[in-house]
Amino acid sequence: MSLIPKVKCGRCDRSYSGLKFRCPYCGAGRSRGGKRASDVGDATARRMIKALLLLALVITVIAVAVMDLDGEPAGATTEPGSGSGTTLNGGGTEENGDEEENGPSLPPPPAPPSPSPIAVTSISINWAANVGFNDMTIGVGHQLELWAEIFPTDADAVINWTTEVPTVAGITINPEDHRRVTLEGRGPGETVIRVTAGGESATVLVRVN
Repeated sequence: MSLIPKVKCGRCDRSYSGLKFRCPYCGAGRSRGGKRASDVGDATARRMIKALLLLALVITVIAVAVMDLDGEPAGATTEPGSGSGTTLNGGGTEENGDEEENGPSLPPPPAPPSPSPIAVTSISINWAANVGFNDMTIGVGHQLELWAEIFPTDADAVINWTTEVPTVAGITINPEDHRRVTLEGRGPGETVIRVTAGGESATVLVRVN
């Protein structure tokens, strides 16, 4: 603000320095209703300050209303003894109000035991020309399909096939069904084919000529 106040001409309504006794624009003297321009400026500044204060008050009221709608502000902690919720006691450990009210939580019940595996009760070796015998004769280079019949059929067991003399007869296990194998005569002689599953076993004598 200038140290020398300005006055406003009552005739042309223009402001000029207070050191002058006449309006430099229209020549009117200050006695014709001239007033200080600083008074007009101060009134305008006061109105602006009042408007800013009112705007700040409105913003404060809106902020308080929003906080009330959202609940407690972020970072607030529950006071000890207020009921439920996790709080910190004097020692810095967590206390759960729900646990104090409802008692300590119980461990989950143990899982039910898994069902026992079904045991194999019997096993036998079958082939297409089987007529109730446990021996067979095939020629060198000939092949024959064998399969194991297990009871009960849904028994849980690993099936293993073996041949005592691989040079007489060899077996090839079916990769998709281990109950089936392909028997092949390799050289003259005799061998025993054995299948085992779940502690049970069966054999067949194979002659190759």
